Amino acid sequence: MWRDFRDVAVAALLALGALTWLVVVPLMFVRGALTADGMGLGPGNPAAASGTFEWASWLGAGIPVLGVVVSAVTRRWRWTWFYGTCVVVVAVVAAVRWAQTRPHPPPPPEPTHCVERSGGDSDCP
Repeated sequence: MWRDFRDVAVAALLALGALTWLVVVPLMFVRGALTADGMGLGPGNPAAASGTFEWASWLGAGIPVLGVVVSAVTRRWRWTWFYGTCVVVVAVVAAVRWAQTRPHPPPPPEPTHCVERSGGDSDCP
């Protein structure tokens, strides 16, 4: 009896995690974007949207990792493949986002002195 209950509980937990990751997390990102830009939800307020984005990010990364662990421990291989694919998607999105937001090296400095150039007039005094 306990084994049957455990199997049903694990299956329900994995299905609820998948539903949350596929529906709720994207809706949280959309709500955060609408709040930050002020599209239909009042004036734009990026500070108010930061909490929504933070929760959506934690859930978006945490649910697949937890799903892989739970499904692998309980030997539900189809769920393991599903959540493993979700982890790969999260990793790719995080890598692209990191590449977009990392600081770029500063441009080379402009010369502060006169530079003679061959083949024409020079603006040097």
